[in-house]
Amino acid sequence: MREFRDVVSAAVLEPLLRRCRDVEPRLRLWHLRQREGAVWRLVQERPGHLLDPRYESWDALLAAAVDTTLANLLKAGPELDARTWGERNTTSIRHPLSLALPFLGRWLDMEPRPLPGDRDMPRVQSPTYGASQRMVVSPGREEIGIFHMPCGQSAHPLSPFYRNGHADWEQGNPTPFRPGPAEHTLLLQPAR
Repeated sequence: MREFRDVVSAAVLEPLLRRCRDVEPRLRLWHLRQREGAVWRLVQERPGHLLDPRYESWDALLAAAVDTTLANLLKAGPELDARTWGERNTTSIRHPLSLALPFLGRWLDMEPRPLPGDRDMPRVQSPTYGASQRMVVSPGREEIGIFHMPCGQSAHPLSPFYRNGHADWEQGNPTPFRPGPAEHTLLLQPAR
């Protein structure tokens, strides 16, 4: 469905954006963050003067969108019923050092995982972005609050907390909002 929505959105809006690009050549469809409502209103009302002239009718536009969607999905293999959302939504979380030194990636980067969620959802996550943390907490009831954080508490790969909590973030498992008992103490003393 997501692929179909994206294809329909492009088929409906790209012709309308052509003249805008005469003024702003860098304008792209994804810049229109609130396009969903406009697209589906156009698809429902089907105004003839806003139909891309490549199509005879709005039904032809939608049929072409189905064909394009199927072709895109079949590129991954002929078994359409085997396609999953996780194929499209597999994480790619990389440590800043591995971007500069790719050979370190096997130790620094998080393992790619197919995940649920999408943009504009409570579990905002895609291959290249996602919620840096999730909290659900009610003031005065912090003891029942939950917290998720990808990658763990430390950005230092030698820390025992480097990947701590990452699996819970991936799986959407609730972890306590409040900290548990202290396990380590760092004492800072001024130089004498």
